[in-house]
Amino acid sequence: MEDSSKFKDYFAHLSEISWKGRLYKNFVSSPVLFICARKYGRRIVEIGSGTGSGLLGRFPKQVRGLEINPISVNYCRSIGLSAELIQENEAFPIATGSVDCCVLDNVLEHIIHPRETLDECYRITQQGGGLIVAVPGIRGFECDRDHKIFYDAEALKSLDERWILQSIFSLPFLFQSIKLSRSVKQYCLVATYKKA
Repeated sequence: MEDSSKFKDYFAHLSEISWKGRLYKNFVSSPVLFICARKYGRRIVEIGSGTGSGLLGRFPKQVRGLEINPISVNYCRSIGLSAELIQENEAFPIATGSVDCCVLDNVLEHIIHPRETLDECYRITQQGGGLIVAVPGIRGFECDRDHKIFYDAEALKSLDERWILQSIFSLPFLFQSIKLSRSVKQYCLVATYKKA
């Protein structure tokens, strides 16, 4: 019952994205993340696809979504998006080595123990495939009560030894700035990695 209430509450929270947030996701962050992911191939999975307001919704024919919230999965399916449910502490419903790139767009900061998620991303991604991680800046992190771990550039550089860091940049500005991180809610860091 507690999980059901938690899922309903967070689905409602995700559904409250402002029109500015939707524009930003649709025309800035999702296209940039998609371009980064396509460098690794065509088989792209968005882990934590939520209500489909990000990569999955912007590129529905090219992106497959995985989500832990069953309400969000049902909603995505009802609007024609390819979303599948993942169970906590269980393997993702995707075959080993069958994906070119995993994208975690504002997901890691919600997870207390991210190793299991990173393990599964590693398992399902083919050799030489990619991992794209976007995390909020300081202000964005502080605006969501569900955020648990803050990631700065140093944390992203040492995220997981199995992934070779390719680049770190910020959105929407492309250059890193503590001042912008503290003052702009949409500011986020993006790290791209290649599977070793």
